[in-house]
Amino acid sequence: MDSILYASQLLHPQEEEEKPLQAPPPREVVVSGADPRSLGRALAEVYGERTHRGLQHAKDYYTELPPISCSTQQWKDLAALAQKGARLCCPTAAAFFDGLKEGLGWEVYETMLDFEVYTLELQRRSRVEARQRSSSSSSSSDSSSESFVEVNLGGEESKDSSDQDEVADEPSEKRKKLLKNGRCTGFAIAGDTSSIGGTGKAAIASQTVDLPGILYGFGDFDCVLRLQLPSVELLVYDSDGRLCPIGLNSAGLGICVFNLHDRQTDGFQQASLSVQTLVWELLLSGHTMTSALSWLRDLCLQPMCGSALLLVDDSGAVTVELNPGGPVIGEVRQGEAVSRANHPILAESNATFGGNRRARVDSQRRLEAVQRVLEQRAGEVASEVDANGALSLLRKAKKVRNLATLAIVSLSPTQGHLLVEFRERQEVSAAEAARFAVEMGLAPKIIERALSQGGLQMEPCLKMM
Repeated sequence: MDSILYASQLLHPQEEEEKPLQAPPPREVVVSGADPRSLGRALAEVYGERTHRGLQHAKDYYTELPPISCSTQQWKDLAALAQKGARLCCPTAAAFFDGLKEGLGWEVYETMLDFEVYTLELQRRSRVEARQRSSSSSSSSDSSSESFVEVNLGGEESKDSSDQDEVADEPSEKRKKLLKNGRCTGFAIAGDTSSIGGTGKAAIASQTVDLPGILYGFGDFDCVLRLQLPSVELLVYDSDGRLCPIGLNSAGLGICVFNLHDRQTDGFQQASLSVQTLVWELLLSGHTMTSALSWLRDLCLQPMCGSALLLVDDSGAVTVELNPGGPVIGEVRQGEAVSRANHPILAESNATFGGNRRARVDSQRRLEAVQRVLEQRAGEVASEVDANGALSLLRKAKKVRNLATLAIVSLSPTQGHLLVEFRERQEVSAAEAARFAVEMGLAPKIIERALSQGGLQMEPCLKMM
């Protein structure tokens, strides 16, 4: 894997409530190991602080800010189930995680639950919405007899999410900043690229990374990990030290990852596989597309929650939808773009999709926006399509990027290229904010809100390494 590319863009200033920004940590972390376990120990040594900070961001948000999504005991129980699943089905990832745990000194599986805990939050919201709909349509003034499916793994009753649903339906101000649903959008294509206006063959994939800034450190700690083993090398983008990789391996496999809200709760009750564990196993084991799909079909345990993947190598591109019923694998396509967002693309996943109509419509609109851009490019002058070109295509799609877009990631697994457009925050003084208000003819409070949400973009500054 011969190169790694970076593009840094100035996007938004600090929030007033945040501490003054310090110089961001390095955007690239390079470690190597003789085997997965030693690789994990090496990564813990240089990445442990970022990982601990990211986990604390998540726990502060989900276990402290009302309404509570997940108690600390639930979190530990889910981590234990994820550990059992990894050791049964993902030996390479499990060894890597064991090394991380040895180096970190705490249970690393607690940071492998981003999708799972977010699913608990989405399911909590669905229960609240159902209760509100029922209350508004019922002539009875007593709604306490309504029943809802609860995911209760026990412990810490005072912070149990079911209790919080009853007394704190209205979220705190910080809670309101969390997006209602995942909003990542992307596409992949392998082989002949003429269908999107390209010349020659390629294997590329690209996606937006849309995450709540308050929950993921505003992108300040996002980076690329270059992990080296004797038999395989990885380049992966990671947000806020959360060990949730998007990237490629030297076997030529590229992976993009998307949230997909599933109503099922089976995976929270037994040993199962977290999304992050699955992706680490595919990358660290040096899977190709063919071996990855074979491995997914033969899984002895189910995924813990819903999610979706885009896989690409020189043999094709395919979408995979994961839910507690097992992986649903689409058709591997050559010479045709495979695009996706956050609603089911494959019919088998529709029955248990947990998103409401508004979420589905939003996801479909973003997907259609990407598809339109790909179709329009086919009518333009043909040119080579690489990782940079794929990133540019997502930039052009309307309503795909938004205030929660922390990065755009593009990859070319056959070339060993990874391109990340990071979100870089810049401090803004009170005098500068006042000047913005005058220049734009807007009230200072409106400018203040726009600054805190990353709504003002400065002139881009590109840096290639």
